[in-house]
Amino acid sequence: MSALQVRDLTPGFGSEVRGLDTTRDFDEETRATLRRLFDERGALVFPGLDIDYAYQDKLCRMLIGDDGPPTPTGRDPTFVSNKEEGGNAPYGRLMFHADMMWHPQPFRALSLYSTNVEPGSASTSLASAVNAWATLPPELRAKVEGREAVHITGQVYSRGGDDLLRPQREREESTVKPICVIHPKTGKPVLYVSQQMTREIVGLPPAESEALLQALFDHMYDPKVVYEHHWSNGDLLVFDNLALQHARGYVDLNGPTRTLRKVIAPVPKISANAPKYAKAS
Repeated sequence: MSALQVRDLTPGFGSEVRGLDTTRDFDEETRATLRRLFDERGALVFPGLDIDYAYQDKLCRMLIGDDGPPTPTGRDPTFVSNKEEGGNAPYGRLMFHADMMWHPQPFRALSLYSTNVEPGSASTSLASAVNAWATLPPELRAKVEGREAVHITGQVYSRGGDDLLRPQREREESTVKPICVIHPKTGKPVLYVSQQMTREIVGLPPAESEALLQALFDHMYDPKVVYEHHWSNGDLLVFDNLALQHARGYVDLNGPTRTLRKVIAPVPKISANAPKYAKAS
């Protein structure tokens, strides 16, 4: 077994893991330890790794219990980058969200590996939607219990500013889900709303809906409970996309290089509707 050293990133979620031997396959004790940490803590940071796409994919899948064959991509690895040709989300700011929140079945694990990040580049912020529900004040909980919300592709631009990333899709998509969703693996309640993708609460007038959402956001994204990851080359961040939400500051096309290799698990079986990005002004 790798001699793993683990420390909490915040009291409520996240762990830093050192000592993972990336030259060997996972033994049963390592698998059990990392899976337990992932389920309980929601986010794992592995600093200073030297890994390729195949290892990142294997680790990401292992954490959700998939020890099967590698994920067939049929294409080059995905990069979130302001410098790589065809990089995803190449500029702008992203508000808090969970990837594919607009889809009935979003994927569970999201991993980012820093291949080339220069000093001064934007950090990645994490907030726990599980802890947000567990600590929700009783008066807020009473207002949202039993209610549903609409989640959309893109960003709810009225909550941001001119610095937001503005992806363009051939078609917009949406879904309606309960504001309290039960996590399918851990069984924990999740506060399922986000700044970026939640358009409205079903059945409420627009002003009342937005005021209630803002109260939920103030609670979930309180700076005292947010973890901010400042990237160094070789960092691997893996987090539960159903339990946690992520955001990032402004990325400038002409600013410091920020290239993160992105791997998800399981890869969703949905028709292609990939966003395109207009050139930033």
